Amino acid sequence: MALAAAGMLVLAAAGNGHAADGKQLATDSAGPSGNPDWTCTYGSANGQACFAPLGEWFKIRDTMVDGYPVVIQWRFFDDEVSPTGAVVREGTIWNTAGEAAGWRYVNKSFPESDWGVTLKSVFFRACSSNYNNNSVLVHTCSEWESEYT
Repeated sequence: MALAAAGMLVLAAAGNGHAADGKQLATDSAGPSGNPDWTCTYGSANGQACFAPLGEWFKIRDTMVDGYPVVIQWRFFDDEVSPTGAVVREGTIWNTAGEAAGWRYVNKSFPESDWGVTLKSVFFRACSSNYNNNSVLVHTCSEWESEYT
């Protein structure tokens, strides 16, 4: 009985970790202070996404007046948690404000790499999407970009 209860607790904790990431709406028009180094996506005429590892900030903007919102699809990898390279966390960050709104920001929290011991990285891309049914228009996506945290 205790073993079953412990297993249920582990499943609940794992479920909560993913649920906390999942689908987020980027509504902040102001990002981090200072001038962080951004790694940005290219190759999509519909949207652009960037990630700043210092502070773990994402930003996204719609670059086309086409009626479709844009989304960041992101994946977090941690070789300490998953030495096989499996995705540890993932989610989407949506910008439904339209092209005229400019950049929208979301602050996340990821563990940082311990160079020479463990590596942690974020992969992300920008795509057009349908917010209401959570669908991504894959043919509009940029290439995946990556950055170490």
